[in-house]
Amino acid sequence: MGEKSAPNSPASELSSELKELENERVILVAATKKANLIGLGAGICAGAAITYLLDAIFGAAIGALVYTFTAMLITASKRREFRANFKRQIIEKIVKKHGLNYDKDRGLGLDEFFTIYDCTVHQWSSEDLVEGNIDGVSVKFSDFYSAKKVKKKNSTETVVLFRGVLFKADFNKTLSSITQISHVNSRNLAIYGKKANMDDVRFEEIFDVYTTDQIGARYALSPVLMEKFTQLCLRLDAPVNAVLKDSQIFIAVETWRDDFEPQLGKSLTDEATLTAYESEIESFTQIVKELNLNRKIW
Repeated sequence: MGEKSAPNSPASELSSELKELENERVILVAATKKANLIGLGAGICAGAAITYLLDAIFGAAIGALVYTFTAMLITASKRREFRANFKRQIIEKIVKKHGLNYDKDRGLGLDEFFTIYDCTVHQWSSEDLVEGNIDGVSVKFSDFYSAKKVKKKNSTETVVLFRGVLFKADFNKTLSSITQISHVNSRNLAIYGKKANMDDVRFEEIFDVYTTDQIGARYALSPVLMEKFTQLCLRLDAPVNAVLKDSQIFIAVETWRDDFEPQLGKSLTDEATLTAYESEIESFTQIVKELNLNRKIW
């Protein structure tokens, strides 16, 4: 079951927890397959009955709903338990290796989100809060989700606005202006002041800069910092947006996935699986070092 772990690798350090969780995962996968078969049977019966009594299209829709609801209901408690165990035994321990604290039930809030984005939000959730001190810098980041409801002619559609990671950190100088770094492919962003043209061609291919003070923006965004943001965006392979305000920097990474979650289809005893979780968390702890937030470069 998976590859043999090298000494001091994430898998070897968590070997006992991994074996227990892997057994739990295998049992859950089997239970999910069984639940899908039961749900399929229930869906076919319900769909056939509705088709006979009313309409084929309506019957197919009801059948699909019954299938999904039944399959999910049967395994709901097992999924919740596995997810909680995974986060407590794996994610929390990886986070603590970096000298940080972890709370699976907390996260950054709408205030942080609205510092970067300007949109109507009807649904939102935040979890997997990582916080602490990295190289003398106070840091917080968490998974974040937001969506809005859009009314159609005969229905209401949920439109996802953001899914990814919100990041907040202190830096060593209080700015009198606000400077915004906006990825060219991002939407629903708050706009601060007027657009500023920067002297880094590669940076400007990826980002637009807005600021309430043109001189202040050039002071805050040094050539080194622009290069660091470019590298960060390319390394994470996701749109990155940031706002420099007062004595803090707010960053949103649009991963468009639910981060820090277990994947049922991948063995937990496979070295690559654990390395992926380790790398995911390290990607965000590295932001402080990559942007030199512990240095007075502002």
